[in-house]
Amino acid sequence: MVYSFSNKGKRKNNQDYLFSKSINPDCILNMVVDGMGGYEYGDVASKLVAENIHTYLSTINDISEKEIQKAVNKSNLIIKQKSDDLNAKIGATLGGAIISKDKSFLFWVGDVKIIHLRNNKLLFETHSHTLINQMINNGSVINNLERYKHVVTRSVSGSIKESIIDCHLVNNLLPKDIIIIYSDGVSDILNSYQINNVFKSAASVQEGVSEVEILCNIEAKDNFSMIAILV
Repeated sequence: MVYSFSNKGKRKNNQDYLFSKSINPDCILNMVVDGMGGYEYGDVASKLVAENIHTYLSTINDISEKEIQKAVNKSNLIIKQKSDDLNAKIGATLGGAIISKDKSFLFWVGDVKIIHLRNNKLLFETHSHTLINQMINNGSVINNLERYKHVVTRSVSGSIKESIIDCHLVNNLLPKDIIIIYSDGVSDILNSYQINNVFKSAASVQEGVSEVEILCNIEAKDNFSMIAILV
């Protein structure tokens, strides 16, 4: 089962795009794609990225990290062409989950987060491609968190070298596992442990999603979106 929400928050329009569709009889592709707020046509970019990744992966019999990267690369070329056509810089960040019986892939570019919950515990969370994380990894001193908070180091914005995915393979998804993908509008309000606590306290996954949406509705300044997949 898949539960989701997407809201423009206090922005004029919603540049997030939710995607959940089969790529073959055994695999479902779920994505949250976040049109980059500092660029024009973010809503156009997010939809283009999602649909082109799906189009490519639908032609592949054996899904792998290599093929997912190829799909992202192809969407990057489309973004470059569209950017040239519009004479504007466009781009998006994304988080995706390809769920199948045998193995599942969690992949991301930028700051869309993915977490994996099992039995009320946080098993895995993604490490976002942000300047702050890069600076922390390099041991740099960060004097102004707000200034760098939303600066991403990878995105799908026309440059293949800047859109290298990270990918996490899950070989052992169990019934009642929960995979949650969410945009930075959500992670600005709640960290992964707080989201886990919301779902732990909720009577169902659907209720957990609703509780997160309520909290974001109160506090979020950005677009905020989430997909929760109950295995």
